Amino acid sequence: MIDERPAPDMGLRRVIRANVMTVLFEVVVPMVLFYGLRAAGVSQWWALMAGVLVAAPYVVWTVVRDRRLDLIAFVTLSVLVLSVVLGLLSDNPRTLAIREGWTAALGGLFGAWMLVSVVVGRPAQLTLGRTIAEVKRGAEGAAAWAARWDTDARFRRGLRVNTAVWGAALVASAVVHLVLVYTLPIDLISGVTTVVWFASLACLIAWHVWYIRKEDLDA
Repeated sequence: MIDERPAPDMGLRRVIRANVMTVLFEVVVPMVLFYGLRAAGVSQWWALMAGVLVAAPYVVWTVVRDRRLDLIAFVTLSVLVLSVVLGLLSDNPRTLAIREGWTAALGGLFGAWMLVSVVVGRPAQLTLGRTIAEVKRGAEGAAAWAARWDTDARFRRGLRVNTAVWGAALVASAVVHLVLVYTLPIDLISGVTTVVWFASLACLIAWHVWYIRKEDLDA
């Protein structure tokens, strides 16, 4: 019998591709559209709303395609709905910019949960890592990776440290993001917050890759 299951690296490539597409349609395209419309003389309100209207069809399409509403899609849809509702209630462009703060706040809450998981129960990276391991290695490989928690003290310490760093970084990023959203001129919010977000994420991922290899935590 031929095994028709996708190879682990194919599954990982699909995950990476899906995340790249999400960032492209939900972050990059709205930002480029905003500054393109502003350069063409379109008002701040309509330029911001255009980004919402462009991102919405892609999110809805992913939900219909996958036939499920996962956490990322739920958060994105909630932000888009919030943006539309606020946009209809007020013609102040600062109101539409609140969606940037809403996204950051959710990221901060996720980071806070990671910090709590370090001291209560098992660290979040154990659950997240097992999901990644299942994509890369299959169910048996993921189970073997997670089983190290019961026998390897270095593994437990490493996951706690990694989870704590991610949690602290996400909380700090949320605070910085909210400050920028509510203090920057509206025309600068999209560009500055996006650059700060990508730079922070790049540094965090670089540290993560270095640390998991150093401590042999790779899922």
